[in-house]
Amino acid sequence: MSAAQNHRCAICGAHGDPADDNRLHIDHDHDSGLVRGLLCGLCNRGIGALRHDPETLRSAMQYLADTDTSGGESNLGRLS
Repeated sequence: MSAAQNHRCAICGAHGDPADDNRLHIDHDHDSGLVRGLLCGLCNRGIGALRHDPETLRSAMQYLADTDTSGGESNLGRLS
């Protein structure tokens, strides 16, 4: 499976390397038990924190798009 994914996370593309403690984790559907793919630790924890729910993930994506501060501005000010 790792070779099929080019030894990379199926979400972010991070390279999985057990030698530097950056192993890929087996992601599975908690209802069916079926394996979906391999994910880096951050992506695996991220989708777990959002309860593996596609609608919650879409909502998080929309939130990030709607609150993009890459232009240096925020509707709420600056955290100091």
